[in-house]
Order: sequence, then C-alpha cells, then structure tokens
Amino acid sequence: MSLFRIAVVLSLGVALMPSDREQQEALYERAATAAHWTMTYCDRNGQQCEMAGTLWDAFLRKAQFAGKLAYDVALRTAGNEAQEALIAPVSAKARGTLSPDDLSLDWRGERTQQGGI
Repeated sequence: MSLFRIAVVLSLGVALMPSDREQQEALYERAATAAHWTMTYCDRNGQQCEMAGTLWDAFLRKAQFAGKLAYDVALRTAGNEAQEALIAPVSAKARGTLSPDDLSLDWRGERTQQGGI
C-alpha cells in the first residue's frame, strides 16, 4: 500500500511541474537561489549559527541524560517488580478457585515401587 501512495505522490508532483520552457527555467532558477541562500545562511549570520550550535549541544546533553534516566528507572522498576513477585504471597484472586491445600507441594501423591523403578 505504501508503494502505491509513493507512486501517487510522485505522479502528482510530476503533473504539477510546468510544461512551458520559460516557466521551467524560472522554477529552476528560484530553486537554485533558495538552495544557495539556505546553504550560505551561516556565512551571513555567523553569530546566530554559533548560538544555535551551543543550544543544540546543550539539548543533546539533556536528551542523553533523559534517556539514561528513563533507562535506569525502567531497569530498577522491572527489578523491583520481579523481586516483589518472588516475595509477595499469591492473592486469593490470583489463585482463582484453588484452595491453599490445592497449592501444597504434595498434591502428586505417593511414589510407588513398580517394576524396579
């Protein structure tokens, strides 16, 4: 389904392209000018790019800290839940209709000696 969507979007993009030679040249020139203007932004505004770089570095450090914090908390929470599951008694609701006698270990009965086994 996604290939069909891509094909539809691409065909719409091609259909919207101008067919007149002059319009094609004008569109090409505008696209080239916009790309050049975008690529040389830091040459024109060096101080803003330095500030943006500083802010980006701070953002990355904060994101790294947040990810590590979330990971550590998830590990501790999972570890605590596993320990609580081992320690906590089984509630009556979790047992369903089984009584404490049904849950005792000797429910399998006595072992018998048959045929040397």
